[in-house]
Amino acid sequence: MQILRYVLVVSLFSVLSCPAVFAQQPSGLPEWFEVFPLSSLEMRTQKHDPDYLLALSQITRIQGLLRTQNERRLNGTLIRHTWQLASGHGPEQGFDHVKLQLIEQGANILYECSSRQCGASNLWANQVFGYSNLLGLDSSQYYLAAEVEAGHMALYAVRRGNGRVYLHLDYIVDPSQPAASQPAAPEPQVSENDARLDASESSFDLSWSMLMESQGFAQLPGWPDRSEEAKASLKNYMDQNPAQRLRVVLHRASFSTEPLLTQTNAEAQSFLNDLVNLGINIDRIDIYGAGSLAPEAWQGQKSSATVMVIRED
Repeated sequence: MQILRYVLVVSLFSVLSCPAVFAQQPSGLPEWFEVFPLSSLEMRTQKHDPDYLLALSQITRIQGLLRTQNERRLNGTLIRHTWQLASGHGPEQGFDHVKLQLIEQGANILYECSSRQCGASNLWANQVFGYSNLLGLDSSQYYLAAEVEAGHMALYAVRRGNGRVYLHLDYIVDPSQPAASQPAAPEPQVSENDARLDASESSFDLSWSMLMESQGFAQLPGWPDRSEEAKASLKNYMDQNPAQRLRVVLHRASFSTEPLLTQTNAEAQSFLNDLVNLGINIDRIDIYGAGSLAPEAWQGQKSSATVMVIRED
């Protein structure tokens, strides 16, 4: 009996000490593929895609359309996985974990980029991979495209503004290869707090956030037509940058003799009151009305709002 108890204890220790147990096993991926330790599967889909775009260069948007200098169009079964990495692991770690496996398997790396060399993260998330949770900071993204034995792979890793790290893999299986037909993974259980957080992040324009990070000022998206969304975006930005103080300047487009200072100052006071009601510390933000005195800030709109970071001298 004592021996049996010892065997059970040793076996339990062996299971708990193996990191792979905690990582959900991939579905429909090659047998050699190993999930990053302690990552959790967030999304999996599988479908036939007759015209998959495999980007082989930086991506841009011109006149509303996605553009690449080099690409491949593929026909095959598209198997998509997105994992969230455990706290304490960066996007480069997850990216290198998969890249090393590709190299060991003799894959042909067709293209690789990192940081702003890849283009805008919002284009990768929404236009290429179709999954908004991959919206992150341009400076923290990694991408590669590779040709493998049974098809192609597109790998993307990024850190979001809230610190969460995601690893995404598109596996495009050549039609001549048998594709796995396992069912999609069940929807992950999301806590009520996480659901509220994700809902607020959906209105947060990360491309605007990245402009604030890179140049220190930007036009507030959604103002004034979607003013509630604009205020929510501003609050989210301030929540995620608690050490920053901001200045907001409201503009009105007009060539009349009246500079509209009175009107925009009234809007500024109302704007400030709304932000305070949302829970923003009034000491962290100044809002002014500039009327029509700065035509370069109109941006082709009747009204606009410029947000800038206040830096202490």
